[in-house]
Amino acid sequence: MRKIILTSAILLTTAIGASSFALADKASGSDREARHAAMCTDRTAHKIGHLSYLEAKLKPTAEQTKAWNAYSNIVTEQAKAGEKSCLERSALRKTDKKERKRPSIVERQDMMEKRLEAQIAGIKAVKPALADLYASLNDDQKLILDRDHRGGKKFAERRGHKRHSGMDHKARFDRHHNAEKSEITEQ
Repeated sequence: MRKIILTSAILLTTAIGASSFALADKASGSDREARHAAMCTDRTAHKIGHLSYLEAKLKPTAEQTKAWNAYSNIVTEQAKAGEKSCLERSALRKTDKKERKRPSIVERQDMMEKRLEAQIAGIKAVKPALADLYASLNDDQKLILDRDHRGGKKFAERRGHKRHSGMDHKARFDRHHNAEKSEITEQ
């Protein structure tokens, strides 16, 4: 009975906290703009942190360090350019809503085209350094880099859902439990 009461209290507290955050989220436009600007800088920080993580995983040798540094520098430059662009868009959001009008479909298409062109330019800038780095890696390091650059996480994975690679839940369950049974019998 105490567990039920405790669980109910925790759930109620969580629900109240979540609703207060939701209300605070709608509170003011300046808070939203500040969060958007923080998001811009956070992306760069995440990218730089990921480069450090990847370097630790790859463990580049002395011969590979030059190629790694070239790749890392270009990726960092691209991230900082993206941050600058994002902060500029964030500054535009600070204009008075009365002065700001919603862009037309044609203007939105132009903005999308510019973003895509910037992404393509970024890919073209990074590609030679990535190719040089990849050529200098051994097979194990290439495997690490290949796994890391699968095109990013899928939408569901970013939300914490695991991919099932075409296998249904029952098959995964059976495979998992059969593996546990075989481990127990081996001991």
